[in-house]
Parts: sequence; C-alpha cells; structure tokens
Amino acid sequence: MDFLSNLLSLLTTAPGNLVYILALAFTLLGAFPSAVLQWRVTGYPQSRRLLGGLSLLLASQLAMFTISALVWANVISANVLPIVDRAVLVFSLIWIVWLWAFPDSSRIGDTAGIILSVLTVIGLVLGLNFPSQPNTFNASVQGLLWVLFALIISLTGAVFLVLRKPKHWGTGLAITLLIAVGCLLDRIVPSNGDYSGFIRLMSLAAYPLLLTVLMRFPIPTDGSQLDAVAGFQSKVSNGQDASTEESDTSRQRRRYSTDPKTLQTMLTLAAEIDADKINQQIARSVSQALLADLCFLIYIADDRNTLNIASGYDLIREENLEGGMMSKDSVPSLGSAVLRGRALRLPASNTSSDMKGLADMLGLSNPGNMLVVPINSEKGAIGSLMLLSPYSNRLWSSEDQTFVTTIATAFVPIVERGRRMDELKRERERARASADEANAQTQRLQASNTDLNNQLGELKTQVQQLALLKAQQRDVSEKIEKLEKDNEKLRARIEAAKAAEGTTGGSAQLEAELRLTLQEMAYLQNQLANANIKILELEKRPVGALTTDQAEIIASISQELRQPMSSIIGYADLLLGESVGILGALQRKFIERVRASTERIGSLVDDLIQMTTIEAGLSGLNPETVDVNLIIDNAMAYTSSQLREKNTVLRIDVPENIQPIQSDRDALQQILIHLIQNASAASPVDGTVTLRVRIVEENSIEYIQIQVTDTGGGIPKDDLARVFSRHYRADNVLIQGIGDTGVGLSIAKTLTEAQGGRISVDTEPNSGATFTVILPLKNQPVLETQSES
Repeated sequence: MDFLSNLLSLLTTAPGNLVYILALAFTLLGAFPSAVLQWRVTGYPQSRRLLGGLSLLLASQLAMFTISALVWANVISANVLPIVDRAVLVFSLIWIVWLWAFPDSSRIGDTAGIILSVLTVIGLVLGLNFPSQPNTFNASVQGLLWVLFALIISLTGAVFLVLRKPKHWGTGLAITLLIAVGCLLDRIVPSNGDYSGFIRLMSLAAYPLLLTVLMRFPIPTDGSQLDAVAGFQSKVSNGQDASTEESDTSRQRRRYSTDPKTLQTMLTLAAEIDADKINQQIARSVSQALLADLCFLIYIADDRNTLNIASGYDLIREENLEGGMMSKDSVPSLGSAVLRGRALRLPASNTSSDMKGLADMLGLSNPGNMLVVPINSEKGAIGSLMLLSPYSNRLWSSEDQTFVTTIATAFVPIVERGRRMDELKRERERARASADEANAQTQRLQASNTDLNNQLGELKTQVQQLALLKAQQRDVSEKIEKLEKDNEKLRARIEAAKAAEGTTGGSAQLEAELRLTLQEMAYLQNQLANANIKILELEKRPVGALTTDQAEIIASISQELRQPMSSIIGYADLLLGESVGILGALQRKFIERVRASTERIGSLVDDLIQMTTIEAGLSGLNPETVDVNLIIDNAMAYTSSQLREKNTVLRIDVPENIQPIQSDRDALQQILIHLIQNASAASPVDGTVTLRVRIVEENSIEYIQIQVTDTGGGIPKDDLARVFSRHYRADNVLIQGIGDTGVGLSIAKTLTEAQGGRISVDTEPNSGATFTVILPLKNQPVLETQSES
C-alpha cells in the first residue's frame, strides 16, 4: 500500500506531474510517424482518419504541457491546471473511442465526436469562470462532474466497441475499461489533491496500447510495397524527402503481366465492335494486366441512383462474369466515387456497408481489397474500373492506381465507341419495330379501306334506287294527271252524247271506255302508293345512316386507329424529352404541333365512336343516382386546359343543397363537357362562360335545368333550326356564334333526349347564346324536344 500511495503521490505532484504529461505525449509521438507512413504508403481513408485522431490527441497533450509550463512560470494561476487536466482527459477519451469504434467514415460517429468535444470546451470555459470553492479540486462538485463525464464516455465507448466489433476491437475495449476503472477508483478511494492519481495511473497503462491501432490495417506483403516502406524509412532517417523517389522505386520493382494472353486480349478489344463484347474484353484485359483476382466495368445508369455492372472477369477461374444492377445506397462510398469520377481505395478490413454490399452481390464472404479508378472523358464521368482481391488479398498501391488510370484514359474512345454502337443497335431495333408496326397498320388500313369502299358502293346503289323511285313517282304522277284530264274529257263527251243522241248504245260504249280508264288509273295509284312507301322508308334513314354491322366496323376501325396515334404521341414525348438528342427551337415547335394534332385526332375518333354507337343503338344508358356537384367537377377538370388556352373565366351558379338525380353518369357528364367546350370556343379571348343549375317544376313534376351561357356574337335566327344537326358543316356554311366541331351538340341532343329530357337554345345578337338542358329528377316520360330563339 505504501508503494501505491507513493506512486500515486508521485503522479500528482511535481515533478511527477510533468513526467506524466511527457510520457503520454511521447507515447503519442511514437505512434504518429507510423501513422504518417501508413497514410503515405497506402493512401486509405482509414489511415487519414487515424492520422487525424492521433493529431488531436497529441495536440491536447501539447496544450496541457504548455499550460503547465505557464503555471510553473507563474504566468497564469495554478487553479487553472486541474480544470484543464480534467478537460484534456475527457477530450482525449472522446477521440480514443472515436479512433477504435469508428475506423471508417461514419456520420453518426463523426457528429457525436464533434458535439462531445464542443461540450467539453464549453465545460472548460464554464469551469474556468466559476472555480471550485473547496481547498482541493478532487473534493469539489466540478471535479465530480468531470469524472462522471469521463466515466460515461468510457463505458459508452466500450458498448459501441462490443456492438460494432471493428478489427482488433479488444485492444480498444481494454483502453476504455482501464480508464473507466481509474474513474471508479477515484470515486471509491477519494484523495485530497487537485489531481486523480488512479486516473493518471490507468492512463499510463492504457496509452501505450494506442500503438497497436496500426495493426488494424493490412501490412504490405508484396516486394514493391515493402521496398517503398523501407525506402521511405531510410530517407526519413537521412533527412531526405521521401516522396521524391517513391514512385520511381515502385515503378522499377513492380512487375505487371506480360503474358501473351494479355496482348491477345488487347488486340481483340481493338477490333471488337459489339458493345457487350467490348465490355467483357476491357474487364479481361485490365484483370490480366494488373494480375487482379476480379475486375468489373461499372457504368452510371440513367436514373443516377443505380450502378450498372456491365461485365466482369475472374482471373483465377479465367471466365467472364455476368453483370447486374446495384443500388447506390447499398454501396455509398463506391456510388459516390463512380458518380463523381474519382478514385477510391478501400482495404478488406473496411467496416462500411460497401464491403457488405459487394460481398452479398458477388456471393463472397470477403471481397478483399478494393481499387476503383474512373473512366473520364471530356464530357465527364463515363464509368469506372473496380479491382478486387478476394483470393490473393493483394493490397492496391498508389502505383497501381496510377497504372490503371493511364489504362482507363486509353479506354475512353473504345468505351464511347461501344456505347454509340449499342445506341445505334437499339435505334435500329426500334426503327425495325416501328416499320413492322407501320406495315401491319397499313395492311389493317387497306382492309378497312376495302370495307369502306364496299359500304360506299352499297350506299351509292341505295342512292341510285332512291333516284329511280323518285323518277318513277314523277312519271306515275304525270300519267295520273293526264288520265284525270282524259277522264274529265270523257265525262264531258258522255254528257254531250247523252244530250245529243239520247240513245243508250253510245252511252254504254262511253261508260265501258270510262271504266277501263278508271281501272288503269287505280292500278297506277297503287303503284304510286307502293313507291311512296319505299321512299318514306329510305327517307326515314338518311343516306349516311349506318346499320349495326356498319357501326361495329367503324368502331373497330376507330379503335385500331388509337394504337398508332398512341405510338406517335409516345415518340413525340420521347423526342420532346430530348433523351435521344437535343432539339432546336423550330424542331420542338413542329413536334409539339404534331403531338397536339394527334391528340385532336384522338378526340375526333372518340366522337366518331360515340356517334356511330348512338346512331346504331349500340350504346345503352344505365340510370343511377348521380351527384350533380361531382359531375360538374369532372366536367371542369376535363375542359380546364381548353379554358386556360383562351383565358376564359368559368362561373358556376349551383344551389348549395341540390339533390341527386336519376341519370346516366357518363351521358350527363358528356352533355356538360360538350356544352362547356362549345361555349368556350364561341367566346372570345378573356371571355366568360356561365354554368347555372336550377330545380324547376312543370305539370307538378320536378326537373333539373342546366344552362350554359357564352359571351360570343350570338347565333343568327335563320340558323337555329340546324344548330343540333351533325351534317351542317358538310352541307352548309358554318354557323356563327357556336364553336362546336359539328358533332358535339348533336351528341348532347341525342343523349338528352335518350334520358327523357329536352335541349334548347336562346340567343340574342351580339349577346351570346344560352343552351338549356332539362332532365327529370327521376325516371319520367320523355319530354317534347323543342328549340327556342
């Protein structure tokens, strides 16, 4: 016990206090050159982190030594030194845990280290401004808080080491536990001094273990790297610049493959034009030239979130490896290096998710040491070459990186050639598919054209028959008129004969002649009646009317037209997206016109299908309970783009609590859409369209009244009779005051009447027009259709 007491007293009083500080500083100084050497030789990010952590620890001990010297020289008060001693203890403990628990880049570990260091500095500043009241610092509350802070950090670091289990984590655990034991003994066996002898004794035992932190990194095993290390150490000992001839020594001693297979692979690569084979030959040539166990060629996917492993080569098995896709999130360091076009070297001991992601994809327990070198062109990063050593555990040096970088630069035109060939191949396949589709569509259109020609021939035959019947009607009418005139003449002759002769013989002859004439006239009247019946039947069905079979054929043809229109719109979107090339302003304008015209054709095809199905009776209505507000919202959404094009304002006037109605949902929505589209087209730019909904009552029956008003120029009264006709644009001049295409209002009228309603139009010159639709709230008898002016 006396020896322990004397030892503790020596560590907490002068000159042992200075010896303690110098011992820790020299321990860190002994590890520092080895860390610098490790970083200079390997260039690994872990070596850089190790060097940074040791730099912070050494800086803290040097700061402690400087403050002790200032206290010894009576420049600053001696009361400052105990507080600084505890702060340096906590600060050093934070970064010791950081060195051992987070050897690789970790956002959580780095953030925690910085935050705890800031808190330590804040605690130091507060402690200096509020010094302890008791005679000794160990007995003060501030001393207790510092020891508890150090104990918590050491125990938390021990837990992190047990959970993460980095390489040689047992040594780091021993360091944290030693310091934790010193903190516990300081509280269990309190001392009356300003410094903790137990904590200093345990720190002296723990700090030499920091020298083993370099064992976590792989030691160079091949001759070139060993020579590089020896040369570096020799030049450091002689005071020379170690970096001057390091690369020259490595280049002299490092040997790469000169196997004829490598030359053969290079020659094959130069003559290859297939993109897949080019990728395979690149991976194979690099693997053979660098004697790499595995080599992979990685490209950047279009979404920038996926890495495309184009091909790979296994040098040990001498076989090509299949490529695949890998998410950037599973290999964050690799993904960042590939996307930014930067080199990356990671040792097999790396604990980041990159190694685990590569091991899972390749089916290896350990992918070995990794070297990634970018393939950069003038336009930016194209891809990267990734070398792995799972079998030989070979370390990749800066010389290897430089060698692969030189090769990668030579591969740039070859890779770009392969990508161009691949793009041309895909374009050729797309063009071939488009040509096949166009040929098939041409055949279908030719067949449809033949059917339409046949139907047109039938319609021409019907027209000719109708003209023939009308001609026969005219002939029969002329004969009947002539016979009536002859009949009158005969009657006059009979009367004259009766008066002149007074005999029955002449009268009988005349009566027989009259009877024959009347019989002939009756026969002609029967023929006229039959002709009139046929004419009425043909006139009831217009010349262009369609049968059910004809309507089904037209609907089928219209459906066939949708596929090539969708292809045109798809290719237009592809061109507008500039994924296959940059467009000029004029080219973009033309393509946008093509797309807009194609969409217009699609809308006309939809109208054609609806008209033919309605006319042929193929479209059935399904009345159901319909929410009028929902129908109005859908119609507004459908016509919003047309309203925005002319900056048209749509005003809605609907009662708040309007009740649902019995109607066909699609039919009612189509009626509203056609009326709003017509009003928008008829109104001028910056015009107004008003939609009103009311409940009206007629003959004790409730109806819903929908009115759509535009601000156009109005409809001439002479044209009101043909507003709802779908043939007026072909047979007559356009009607002023409406914006319909020629079928929309006709569809609205047909759908309205099919649901037992009526549609009408009111107009005033220069004041626009109001279209009114009246539908029963429930299933009611059909209203009489009428038009108002």
